[in-house]
Amino acid sequence: MPMHITEDLVLGASFKLTSVGPSLVRIFDVAGLTPGTDTLAQAAIAVDPVSNVRIPRYGDPHPAVANLYAIEIDAAPITGSRTAAHVTVKYATPSQASVPGAVQIRIGSSSGHKLITQTPDGTLITVKYTDPSGNVLQNNLQIPILSPNTILEITRQESASPLKLSQSFRRSVNSSSWQGGDAKTWLCRGIDGVSQGGLSRYEVRYTFEYDPDTWTRLEYYVDRYTGKVPDDVKVSQNNDKGIATILPYSTKDFSQLGLPNAF
Repeated sequence: MPMHITEDLVLGASFKLTSVGPSLVRIFDVAGLTPGTDTLAQAAIAVDPVSNVRIPRYGDPHPAVANLYAIEIDAAPITGSRTAAHVTVKYATPSQASVPGAVQIRIGSSSGHKLITQTPDGTLITVKYTDPSGNVLQNNLQIPILSPNTILEITRQESASPLKLSQSFRRSVNSSSWQGGDAKTWLCRGIDGVSQGGLSRYEVRYTFEYDPDTWTRLEYYVDRYTGKVPDDVKVSQNNDKGIATILPYSTKDFSQLGLPNAF
């Protein structure tokens, strides 16, 4: 008897809706299997040679319900038969299991601190004092502030190890506009991967941090004798007027990562 697949479209199937999203079950009967130690494995990957109907593979989208993917294929023997099996296929959203081709996006925040040296309009932060002789003294300041930056995480399955990408992009900033931010505003904090399916695929998580002030930093010249910043320092293109504009990270073209827009 040739292999034959029948889907139970109503009886035995189920649909569930919970706080983590919908899930759905389809049930197939597979007949005409070859008896042996791999009979159930045959059923789980069966293809009907006449109709071309096949058992869904892991990660396949549901044929009628959007955003549901096959996350579990379970083959069980039919009582009294050595050549037939029930195959149960469970579908769920990507939030319940990693699936190929489905991207998950998470947006969070950091709780860091940083020193600022200028106001939002670019004016250096200074404090002035007039001494009893009428001399106006001035100090340039660095002020510690809270810096709750935006964290963006994008997770997807990929066929190749992310190790080289991680080595290349980690601790770099975007060289051009990306994800709605100007150049040098996004820092790649990590590209992490976990192997799945016997090293046949990887679940890869990309983590970025957004600083609207950019990741460049201002450093002041300090007079070694007075321990103070001179009053006449200013930003210059050559960093030769007492204030150096420094980008402590390399720049990379983040568009090469092929990630979707998160907005």
